[in-house]
Amino acid sequence: MQDSQDKTRPATSERLAVVLRRATAETHQAVERLPLMTRLTSPTVTRNDYLDYLHALADVYAALEDSLLDALDEEIRNDLGVRRKLPAILEDLAEQGQPHEPRSSAQPPPSGAAAALGGLYVLEGATLGGRVIAKHLRRCLGPTLGSATFLDFHGEHSSAAWKRFASILDSLPAHGRMDPAEVVSGARESFAAVHRMLEGTGARGAPDRADPDHVGPRCPGRRHLAETAPPIPEE
Repeated sequence: MQDSQDKTRPATSERLAVVLRRATAETHQAVERLPLMTRLTSPTVTRNDYLDYLHALADVYAALEDSLLDALDEEIRNDLGVRRKLPAILEDLAEQGQPHEPRSSAQPPPSGAAAALGGLYVLEGATLGGRVIAKHLRRCLGPTLGSATFLDFHGEHSSAAWKRFASILDSLPAHGRMDPAEVVSGARESFAAVHRMLEGTGARGAPDRADPDHVGPRCPGRRHLAETAPPIPEE
């Protein structure tokens, strides 16, 4: 008997952005429980924690971003308003005096346009949560944070950028341009790949963690990114 709650087969009456959020919630929460992320959102976060995060995200985006974007035609990419984030991450690392040496990845990105769209949902969602983290880090690290170009990628337009992305995301299956089940499958696959890549992340040539010059003042803790997931636009 077919499971009527099978999350890989979303009902056509449901908004795809809502289905994706529910289908990826468990992995999203697992990512936020990883040591890399708990250190980043801690009130005792250090500059080194931030550098570890940037290096880890550079590996993630280097492994996934180009392939996901290239799988979509130019019209859809333009409608979604997606811009590459890896250059922003590398810019932040350069500002911190941290040249990045990419690690080879055994994580193949999802194949096919619909699966790639699901993968982009994962990467784009991180930019909205990133602004929450940027505010926390500015309180804790002060000027040592630098520009935080990646975390504050869309600036004050973060919510509007996400709403645009989610609106186009919802419209594509309705016009028969994407299979919703394949989009959900791609999002799950990409989130699982992100989790695997971040799971074993540690320090990569950052300054000594015991160095007091790289430890920010204790500051109020903030909620984890899993608790500040991208909002779904109102109907």
